[in-house]
Amino acid sequence: MFRSFRCTPLVVTAVLAASTVLVACGDAGSGSGSATEVSGASITGSPTGVASTDASTAGSDSDGSASDSTDGQTGSSGAASTTTPEPTTGVASTSTTEATTEPATSSTTSPFTTGETTDTGWWETTSGDDCKLNIDIVFVMDVSTSMSAILQKLAQEILVVDQAIAALDVETQPNYGLVVFVDDATIINAGMPYADANALQADFIEWSTFTQSNSQTSGNGSNGDWPENTLDGLYLGAYAFQWRPTESTLRMIIHTTDDTFGDKGANQSGEIVQHSYDETVLGLQEREIRVFSFVDNDMTGGPGNNQDVSMGFFTPYQGKTPIPQATDGGAFNINDVYGGQLSLSAAINQSVEDSLCSQYIPM
Repeated sequence: MFRSFRCTPLVVTAVLAASTVLVACGDAGSGSGSATEVSGASITGSPTGVASTDASTAGSDSDGSASDSTDGQTGSSGAASTTTPEPTTGVASTSTTEATTEPATSSTTSPFTTGETTDTGWWETTSGDDCKLNIDIVFVMDVSTSMSAILQKLAQEILVVDQAIAALDVETQPNYGLVVFVDDATIINAGMPYADANALQADFIEWSTFTQSNSQTSGNGSNGDWPENTLDGLYLGAYAFQWRPTESTLRMIIHTTDDTFGDKGANQSGEIVQHSYDETVLGLQEREIRVFSFVDNDMTGGPGNNQDVSMGFFTPYQGKTPIPQATDGGAFNINDVYGGQLSLSAAINQSVEDSLCSQYIPM
Protein backbone atom coordinates (compact mmCIF):
# COMPACT_ATOMS: atom_id res chain seq x y z
CA MET A 1 0.00 0.00 0.00
CA PHE A 2 2.47 2.59 -1.19
CA ARG A 3 1.41 6.19 -0.98
CA SER A 4 3.59 8.16 -3.37
CA PHE A 5 2.51 11.76 -3.21
CA ARG A 6 4.18 13.58 -6.06
CA CYS A 7 1.72 16.42 -6.23
CA THR A 8 -0.55 16.05 -9.19
CA PRO A 9 -3.25 18.74 -9.28
CA LEU A 10 -5.75 16.32 -7.75
CA VAL A 11 -3.52 15.52 -4.83
CA VAL A 12 -2.59 19.14 -4.31
CA THR A 13 -6.24 20.01 -4.05
CA ALA A 14 -6.80 17.36 -1.43
CA VAL A 15 -3.79 18.46 0.55
CA LEU A 16 -4.48 22.16 0.48
CA ALA A 17 -8.09 21.61 1.30
CA ALA A 18 -7.04 19.92 4.51
CA SER A 19 -5.22 23.17 5.45
CA THR A 20 -3.54 22.28 7.77
CA VAL A 21 26.54 9.51 16.56
CA LEU A 22 24.58 6.69 16.29
CA VAL A 23 22.89 4.32 17.14
CA ALA A 24 20.86 3.01 20.04
CA CYS A 25 18.96 -0.23 19.79
CA GLY A 26 15.72 -1.15 21.51
CA ASP A 27 13.59 -4.21 21.23
CA ALA A 28 12.53 -5.53 17.89
CA GLY A 29 9.14 -6.76 18.95
CA SER A 30 10.52 -9.97 20.35
CA GLY A 31 10.62 -11.07 23.93
CA SER A 32 13.86 -12.96 23.59
CA GLY A 33 17.24 -12.81 21.97
CA SER A 34 20.84 -12.09 22.75
CA ALA A 35 22.01 -8.66 23.78
CA THR A 36 23.49 -6.49 21.08
CA GLU A 37 25.78 -3.52 21.65
CA VAL A 38 25.94 -0.73 19.13
CA SER A 39 28.58 1.92 19.61
CA GLY A 40 28.68 5.51 18.43
CA ALA A 41 25.18 6.49 19.49
CA SER A 42 24.50 10.08 20.34
CA ILE A 43 21.50 10.63 22.56
CA THR A 44 21.14 14.13 23.87
CA GLY A 45 18.72 16.32 25.72
CA SER A 46 20.32 19.51 24.43
CA PRO A 47 18.71 21.30 21.48
CA THR A 48 22.16 22.25 20.21
CA GLY A 49 23.12 18.64 19.68
CA VAL A 50 26.63 19.26 21.00
CA ALA A 51 26.33 18.17 24.59
CA SER A 52 25.31 14.54 24.59
CA THR A 53 24.88 11.66 26.94
CA ASP A 54 24.79 8.01 26.09
CA ALA A 55 21.67 6.01 26.80
CA SER A 56 20.49 2.45 26.77
CA THR A 57 17.15 1.01 25.97
CA ALA A 58 15.68 -1.84 27.89
CA GLY A 59 12.50 -3.79 28.05
CA SER A 60 10.56 -6.07 25.82
CA ASP A 61 8.07 -5.01 23.23
CA SER A 62 6.02 -8.13 22.82
CA ASP A 63 3.82 -6.77 20.12
CA GLY A 64 0.24 -7.78 20.61
CA SER A 65 0.67 -8.43 24.32
CA ALA A 66 -1.39 -6.56 26.82
CA SER A 67 1.63 -6.32 29.10
CA ASP A 68 3.67 -4.34 26.56
CA SER A 69 5.28 -1.21 27.94
CA THR A 70 7.28 1.62 26.42
CA ASP A 71 10.07 0.58 24.13
CA GLY A 72 13.04 2.30 25.68
CA GLN A 73 14.44 3.78 28.84
CA THR A 74 17.44 6.03 29.09
CA GLY A 75 20.50 5.10 31.08
CA SER A 76 23.44 7.01 32.45
CA SER A 77 26.68 6.14 30.72
CA GLY A 78 28.42 3.84 28.30
CA ALA A 79 27.72 2.98 24.71
CA ALA A 80 24.11 2.70 23.78
CA SER A 81 22.99 -0.87 24.01
CA THR A 82 20.01 -3.13 23.84
CA THR A 83 18.82 -6.29 25.46
CA THR A 84 17.23 -7.51 22.27
CA PRO A 85 18.69 -8.54 18.93
CA GLU A 86 19.19 -6.24 16.01
CA PRO A 87 16.91 -7.07 13.11
CA THR A 88 18.26 -9.60 10.70
CA THR A 89 19.69 -8.41 7.44
CA GLY A 90 18.73 -9.15 3.92
CA VAL A 91 15.83 -7.91 1.91
CA ALA A 92 14.05 -10.48 -0.17
CA SER A 93 14.05 -9.67 -3.83
CA THR A 94 12.10 -10.82 -6.81
CA SER A 95 12.75 -10.87 -10.53
CA THR A 96 10.46 -7.92 -11.04
CA THR A 97 11.73 -4.41 -11.51
CA GLU A 98 10.98 -3.61 -7.87
CA ALA A 99 12.04 -6.13 -5.26
CA THR A 100 10.27 -6.25 -1.95
CA THR A 101 11.18 -6.92 1.62
CA GLU A 102 9.73 -9.82 3.55
CA PRO A 103 6.48 -8.60 5.08
CA ALA A 104 6.45 -8.23 8.83
CA THR A 105 2.92 -9.60 8.90
CA SER A 106 1.47 -12.77 7.50
CA SER A 107 -1.74 -11.03 6.57
CA THR A 108 -2.61 -10.88 2.90
CA THR A 109 -5.56 -8.59 3.44
CA SER A 110 -5.79 -5.79 0.93
CA PRO A 111 -4.85 -2.40 2.42
CA PHE A 112 -7.93 -0.94 0.80
CA THR A 113 -11.23 -1.69 2.49
CA THR A 114 -14.82 -1.48 1.46
CA GLY A 115 -17.99 -0.83 3.29
CA GLU A 116 -18.91 2.04 5.56
CA THR A 117 -15.65 3.93 5.60
CA THR A 118 -14.85 7.56 5.21
CA ASP A 119 -13.01 8.65 2.10
CA THR A 120 -10.42 11.15 3.36
CA GLY A 121 -9.32 12.07 -0.13
CA TRP A 122 -6.46 9.65 -0.83
CA TRP A 123 -7.40 6.20 0.35
CA GLU A 124 -9.82 4.51 2.71
CA THR A 125 -9.30 3.33 6.25
CA THR A 126 -10.80 0.50 8.23
CA SER A 127 -13.53 0.74 10.81
CA GLY A 128 -13.13 2.68 14.03
CA ASP A 129 -12.84 -0.52 16.04
CA ASP A 130 -9.35 -1.00 14.56
CA CYS A 131 -8.14 2.50 15.31
CA LYS A 132 -5.11 3.08 17.50
CA LEU A 133 -5.45 4.70 20.90
CA ASN A 134 -2.13 6.58 20.76
CA ILE A 135 -0.19 8.52 18.13
CA ASP A 136 3.61 8.67 18.31
CA ILE A 137 5.49 10.71 15.70
CA VAL A 138 9.26 11.00 15.44
CA PHE A 139 10.72 13.59 13.09
CA VAL A 140 13.96 12.38 11.48
CA MET A 141 15.47 15.49 9.97
CA ASP A 142 18.42 16.16 7.71
CA VAL A 143 20.04 19.28 9.23
CA SER A 144 22.72 19.86 6.60
CA THR A 145 23.12 23.34 5.13
CA SER A 146 20.34 23.10 2.54
CA MET A 147 17.62 22.07 5.02
CA SER A 148 16.96 25.28 6.94
CA ALA A 149 13.77 26.13 5.03
CA ILE A 150 12.01 22.84 5.79
CA LEU A 151 12.84 23.14 9.49
CA GLN A 152 11.46 26.66 9.49
CA LYS A 153 8.26 25.44 7.85
CA LEU A 154 7.92 22.70 10.45
CA ALA A 155 8.42 25.26 13.19
CA GLN A 156 5.68 27.39 11.67
CA GLU A 157 3.23 24.53 11.14
CA ILE A 158 3.82 22.00 13.94
CA LEU A 159 1.15 23.60 16.14
CA VAL A 160 -1.33 23.22 13.26
CA VAL A 161 -0.39 19.56 13.05
CA ASP A 162 -0.83 19.17 16.80
CA GLN A 163 -4.25 20.85 16.74
CA ALA A 164 -5.45 18.61 13.91
CA ILE A 165 -4.31 15.49 15.75
CA ALA A 166 -6.08 16.71 18.89
CA ALA A 167 -9.29 16.90 16.85
CA LEU A 168 -9.11 13.18 16.01
CA ASP A 169 -10.91 10.66 18.18
CA VAL A 170 -7.79 9.58 20.08
CA GLU A 171 -7.76 9.00 23.82
CA THR A 172 -4.29 10.36 24.57
CA GLN A 173 -2.09 13.28 23.63
CA PRO A 174 0.35 12.63 20.78
CA ASN A 175 3.97 11.92 21.64
CA TYR A 176 6.66 13.62 19.56
CA GLY A 177 10.34 12.84 19.15
CA LEU A 178 13.21 14.26 17.13
CA VAL A 179 16.28 12.78 15.45
CA VAL A 180 18.71 14.98 13.53
CA PHE A 181 21.36 13.80 11.12
CA VAL A 182 24.06 14.99 8.77
CA ASP A 183 26.74 12.31 8.38
CA ASP A 184 26.20 11.35 12.00
CA ALA A 185 22.87 11.10 13.81
CA THR A 186 21.62 12.29 17.19
CA ILE A 187 18.36 11.72 19.02
CA ILE A 188 17.21 14.75 20.96
CA ASN A 189 15.70 14.85 24.45
CA ALA A 190 17.41 11.56 25.30
CA GLY A 191 14.81 9.68 23.28
CA MET A 192 11.96 10.76 25.53
CA PRO A 193 8.79 12.35 24.14
CA TYR A 194 8.61 16.12 24.19
CA ALA A 195 6.47 17.71 26.86
CA ASP A 196 4.34 19.32 24.15
CA ALA A 197 4.39 20.63 20.60
CA ASN A 198 5.72 24.00 21.75
CA ALA A 199 8.91 22.36 23.01
CA LEU A 200 9.30 20.54 19.70
CA GLN A 201 8.74 23.80 17.85
CA ALA A 202 11.56 25.45 19.80
CA ASP A 203 13.95 22.70 18.73
CA PHE A 204 12.91 22.99 15.09
CA ILE A 205 13.90 26.65 15.29
CA GLU A 206 17.18 25.79 17.03
CA TRP A 207 18.14 23.19 14.45
CA SER A 208 17.17 25.46 11.59
CA THR A 209 19.81 27.88 12.86
CA PHE A 210 22.25 24.99 13.28
CA THR A 211 22.15 24.20 9.56
CA GLN A 212 24.21 27.34 8.92
CA SER A 213 27.17 25.80 10.76
CA ASN A 214 27.83 23.04 8.19
CA SER A 215 28.71 20.90 11.21
CA GLN A 216 27.94 17.34 12.21
CA THR A 217 25.13 17.03 14.76
CA SER A 218 27.64 16.14 17.49
CA GLY A 219 29.48 19.39 16.88
CA ASN A 220 32.60 17.41 15.99
CA GLY A 221 33.74 17.91 12.43
CA SER A 222 32.23 19.52 9.38
CA ASN A 223 30.15 18.17 6.52
CA GLY A 224 32.29 17.98 3.42
CA ASP A 225 30.28 15.70 1.14
CA TRP A 226 26.78 15.53 -0.22
CA PRO A 227 25.36 12.10 0.74
CA GLU A 228 23.79 12.32 4.21
CA ASN A 229 23.06 9.59 6.71
CA THR A 230 19.36 8.86 6.34
CA LEU A 231 19.75 5.17 7.24
CA ASP A 232 21.29 5.69 10.67
CA GLY A 233 18.85 8.52 11.35
CA LEU A 234 15.87 6.26 10.66
CA TYR A 235 17.38 3.38 12.62
CA LEU A 236 18.05 5.63 15.60
CA GLY A 237 14.48 6.90 15.51
CA ALA A 238 13.16 3.33 15.39
CA TYR A 239 15.23 2.02 18.28
CA ALA A 240 16.11 4.91 20.61
CA PHE A 241 12.77 6.71 20.94
CA GLN A 242 10.45 5.59 23.74
CA TRP A 243 7.56 4.43 21.61
CA ARG A 244 4.33 3.38 23.25
CA PRO A 245 3.09 -0.20 22.75
CA THR A 246 2.68 -1.29 19.16
CA GLU A 247 -0.77 -2.81 19.49
CA SER A 248 -2.26 0.48 20.73
CA THR A 249 -0.08 3.05 18.98
CA LEU A 250 0.18 4.50 15.50
CA ARG A 251 3.94 4.75 15.07
CA MET A 252 5.10 7.20 12.42
CA ILE A 253 8.35 8.77 11.29
CA ILE A 254 8.28 12.01 9.35
CA HIS A 255 11.57 12.02 7.45
CA THR A 256 13.04 14.90 5.47
CA THR A 257 16.10 15.17 3.24
CA ASP A 258 16.99 16.55 -0.16
CA ASP A 259 19.90 14.18 -0.69
CA THR A 260 20.83 10.56 -1.13
CA PHE A 261 22.46 8.39 1.54
CA GLY A 262 25.43 6.10 2.08
CA ASP A 263 24.96 2.43 2.93
CA LYS A 264 26.60 0.54 5.80
CA GLY A 265 30.36 1.04 5.95
CA ALA A 266 30.41 4.21 3.86
CA ASN A 267 32.81 6.89 5.09
CA GLN A 268 31.09 10.25 4.95
CA SER A 269 33.25 13.15 6.13
CA GLY A 270 34.91 10.81 8.61
CA GLU A 271 31.62 9.36 9.90
CA ILE A 272 31.01 5.67 9.17
CA VAL A 273 27.47 4.61 8.32
CA GLN A 274 26.53 1.93 10.83
CA HIS A 275 23.43 0.29 9.37
CA SER A 276 22.56 -1.10 5.99
CA TYR A 277 19.47 -0.43 3.94
CA ASP A 278 18.25 -3.95 4.69
CA GLU A 279 18.75 -3.62 8.45
CA THR A 280 17.01 -0.28 8.51
CA VAL A 281 13.97 -1.44 6.55
CA LEU A 282 13.55 -4.62 8.57
CA GLY A 283 13.98 -2.73 11.82
CA LEU A 284 11.23 -0.31 10.87
CA GLN A 285 8.98 -3.16 9.78
CA GLU A 286 9.50 -5.19 12.93
CA ARG A 287 8.51 -2.20 15.03
CA GLU A 288 5.58 -1.39 12.74
CA ILE A 289 6.75 2.14 12.03
CA ARG A 290 5.39 3.94 8.98
CA VAL A 291 7.84 6.25 7.25
CA PHE A 292 6.52 9.30 5.43
CA SER A 293 9.39 10.94 3.58
CA PHE A 294 9.62 14.46 2.19
CA VAL A 295 12.40 13.95 -0.34
CA ASP A 296 13.72 15.17 -3.69
CA ASN A 297 12.16 13.68 -6.81
CA ASP A 298 13.15 16.26 -9.42
CA MET A 299 16.78 15.51 -10.31
CA THR A 300 17.86 18.45 -8.17
CA GLY A 301 20.11 16.69 -5.67
CA GLY A 302 23.86 16.58 -5.25
CA PRO A 303 26.45 19.36 -5.34
CA GLY A 304 25.38 20.47 -8.81
CA ASN A 305 21.64 20.26 -8.09
CA ASN A 306 21.33 17.86 -11.00
CA GLN A 307 21.54 14.42 -9.39
CA ASP A 308 18.78 11.85 -9.13
CA VAL A 309 18.45 11.21 -5.39
CA SER A 310 15.06 9.48 -5.50
CA MET A 311 16.45 5.96 -5.02
CA GLY A 312 15.17 4.33 -1.87
CA PHE A 313 12.40 6.91 -1.53
CA PHE A 314 10.42 7.08 -4.79
CA THR A 315 12.29 4.41 -6.76
CA PRO A 316 13.96 1.12 -5.80
CA TYR A 317 17.39 1.13 -4.19
CA GLN A 318 19.59 -1.56 -5.72
CA GLY A 319 16.44 -3.44 -6.72
CA LYS A 320 14.90 -3.14 -3.25
CA THR A 321 11.60 -1.60 -2.30
CA PRO A 322 11.69 2.11 -1.42
CA ILE A 323 11.61 2.74 2.33
CA PRO A 324 8.21 4.52 2.43
CA GLN A 325 6.59 1.73 0.42
CA ALA A 326 8.33 -0.98 2.43
CA THR A 327 6.95 0.49 5.67
CA ASP A 328 3.38 1.19 4.52
CA GLY A 329 4.05 4.91 4.49
CA GLY A 330 4.35 7.43 1.71
CA ALA A 331 6.65 9.79 -0.17
CA PHE A 332 6.18 13.46 -0.97
CA ASN A 333 8.26 15.68 -3.22
CA ILE A 334 10.02 18.15 -0.95
CA ASN A 335 10.27 20.63 -3.82
CA ASP A 336 6.49 20.89 -3.84
CA VAL A 337 6.67 22.08 -0.23
CA TYR A 338 9.31 24.65 -1.12
CA GLY A 339 7.29 25.79 -4.14
CA GLY A 340 4.04 26.15 -2.21
CA GLN A 341 2.17 23.44 -4.12
CA LEU A 342 2.08 21.17 -1.07
CA SER A 343 1.09 22.12 2.47
CA LEU A 344 3.50 20.43 4.84
CA SER A 345 1.09 20.39 7.76
CA ALA A 346 -1.82 19.17 5.62
CA ALA A 347 0.29 16.35 4.20
CA ILE A 348 1.35 15.25 7.68
CA ASN A 349 -2.17 15.50 9.05
CA GLN A 350 -3.64 13.53 6.16
CA SER A 351 -0.99 10.85 6.65
CA VAL A 352 -1.90 10.57 10.33
CA GLU A 353 -5.64 10.45 9.68
CA ASP A 354 -5.39 7.89 6.92
CA SER A 355 -3.05 5.64 8.91
CA LEU A 356 -4.81 5.76 12.27
CA CYS A 357 -7.28 3.00 11.50
CA SER A 358 -5.37 1.16 8.80
CA GLN A 359 -3.75 -2.22 9.26
CA TYR A 360 0.04 -2.13 8.98
CA ILE A 361 0.90 -3.96 5.76
CA PRO A 362 4.54 -3.45 4.73
CA MET A 363 5.85 -4.54 1.35
